[in-house]
Amino acid sequence: MTINDWWRDHPEERYWMIAPSRGIVGDALSAPKSSGDRRFEWSHELVGFTEPGDTLFVWDRTLAVPGIAAWGRVLGPLSEETRTRRGDDLPHWRMPVSDTLRLANPITLAGLRRIGGEIVAVRDTVESWTDGPVYFPFIGSPQTLAPAPAYLTKVPRDLVALLSSRFGFEFAL
Repeated sequence: MTINDWWRDHPEERYWMIAPSRGIVGDALSAPKSSGDRRFEWSHELVGFTEPGDTLFVWDRTLAVPGIAAWGRVLGPLSEETRTRRGDDLPHWRMPVSDTLRLANPITLAGLRRIGGEIVAVRDTVESWTDGPVYFPFIGSPQTLAPAPAYLTKVPRDLVALLSSRFGFEFAL
């Protein structure tokens, strides 16, 4: 699958969001290099586009009120590993990450929907200056905003700035 790496010429675009099924990232991003579900294969392939030093936000769906609950850093280097699933050896991307740090106050879906218009405006802006998918972390309209049903998504710098200003955490942008 060909990824639209719109951020390639924008070194300030170094943010991602992971939505691990159990709410735990572990010591590495790990995803199949190809999967049977072609619809969301891009979310696995994005692991190969992360770089050491990138910031990783964690969507924790296991919380009583799911939301962005932690963050960490991509450490690298990117490698491949083989995992056995149902008797088949499958190639996986493996990108080591730091321990994650919990946000004092998770950014919940209700909180995101309160600023949904601004979030959708960021998505629309990025989509206006690139051809192809942008792998945005949220889908829907301002009122129906929801996390994209994907393992890994790309978080534009302007979305990080918006969330930082509205929810009171600081990142060097």
